[in-house]
Amino acid sequence: MKKIFTSEDKARIALLAHQGLKLPAAIASANRAHPIQIGMWKQKLIREAHTIFDIEHSDTKRIQELTTEMDELHRIIGVRDAELVWLKKKSGT
Repeated sequence: MKKIFTSEDKARIALLAHQGLKLPAAIASANRAHPIQIGMWKQKLIREAHTIFDIEHSDTKRIQELTTEMDELHRIIGVRDAELVWLKKKSGT
């Protein structure tokens, strides 16, 4: 059966691989993961580690922007619903 790895598992395994204290095959067998997959996680860690501390590209900022946008859209929907109710009342239907 295929094992599902959480993001925490992937980060932990990638850090182990990056440290180089164990061979990739040993890390793979200990964590029931394929050595190639571990290598891919390690490369992603190396490529994207700088984004952890990058405020401009952080997930937190993006989540805040999306939440603000969603709140605005909900407000617009509420206004449209109120207008629709008023129009139905005025037209007599």
